[in-house]
Amino acid sequence: MAAGAAAGEGAAQSPGPGPGPAAVSLGLSVAVVSSLVNGSTFVLQKKGIVRARGRGTSYLTDIVWWSGTIAMALGQIGNFLAYTAVPTVLVTPLGALGVPFGSILASYLLKEKLNILGKLGCLLSCAGSVVLIIHSPKSESVTTQAELEEKLTNPGTLFFS
Repeated sequence: MAAGAAAGEGAAQSPGPGPGPAAVSLGLSVAVVSSLVNGSTFVLQKKGIVRARGRGTSYLTDIVWWSGTIAMALGQIGNFLAYTAVPTVLVTPLGALGVPFGSILASYLLKEKLNILGKLGCLLSCAGSVVLIIHSPKSESVTTQAELEEKLTNPGTLFFS
């Protein structure tokens, strides 16, 4: 029975380092949602400032401005969680999706006009995110202190730091 359990344990392990498919899916989902939340924060804050100015009060008393500020904090927490679940090379390009989302949201909530160059920029931002994710290199995970020291003493790392 012990031999069968040992064989079963070996078969259950993944062949290489890195998160499993479920963790990657969850991490990418969290990254997309947090990017959309981050994209909405500035729109909500500006909407709160405009509302407060119209009432003649401080924006600090406006619930919409506070919802934008709280959404910013929640979006950053979501980004942090996504970075812990999947490699950085997959999460970082998804942060750019907040720009088109914020632009589109601003055109609806703030009645701002999105010209052809703005629309083209949103399209290119989304396309660039997809291309970067599709062609992202396999990232190596550092598991020992010796590997970390080797990476940190790399001439390229020393040059950029």
